[in-house]
Amino acid sequence: MSDIFREVDEALQHDKMLKIWEEYRATIIAAIAILIVSTAATNFYHSWDNKRNAAETQRLSQALQADDPQAAIQDVIQDTRKGHKALGLMSAANLHLKNNKKEDAAALFQDIATNKKSPRNIRDLARILYVQTANQSNIDILKPLLKNKKSPWIWHARIEAAVITAHSEENYTQALDYLAPFESTEYVPASLRQRAEALAHVYSLKVEKQKMATETAEKETEKDSGDKK
Repeated sequence: MSDIFREVDEALQHDKMLKIWEEYRATIIAAIAILIVSTAATNFYHSWDNKRNAAETQRLSQALQADDPQAAIQDVIQDTRKGHKALGLMSAANLHLKNNKKEDAAALFQDIATNKKSPRNIRDLARILYVQTANQSNIDILKPLLKNKKSPWIWHARIEAAVITAHSEENYTQALDYLAPFESTEYVPASLRQRAEALAHVYSLKVEKQKMATETAEKETEKDSGDKK
């Protein structure tokens, strides 16, 4: 008896499938066609994108080996995509550094850092390199990077911000604030942690010295006031 019920159930299921197919056949065929076309288009795009990336990378590499690499790089970046353009400008800036043209290099780093079309990580790196090469730099260009906790360059930015704040503004307390997260974060690269600790030690001594100078000045002011009375 159970076999009969099973056969009836299978027949009903088959009948349902036929009805669904008859009613939605055109829609199902269209959906399958779209899926096939979109998959093919995606594969084609990835293939084309990889080939173009390889071609543009090769052009940049050849430009660096040209007799006049600066001119060759400028020619390449006129007809390349945003990522490779940023890399080309980084290469041009590096050539300026090799030729002791720090101001020219800093200008290119600044262009990359402030160009929203450049890839985010390259922009962040350019911010670091800019403050390291510019004759006069402030932390304004680092502020977007300091807010981006996911950036791989944020720890470099904290050190640079601390150095600028300490040496340009003599605000050692603020400098220590930039360095404070190094103590509570485990995954900071060892070399950066050691540099941060060394700077923190120096700036802590500076803060103490400033406090002593302030206290001495206040006592002298109080003494002068007492003498006048």
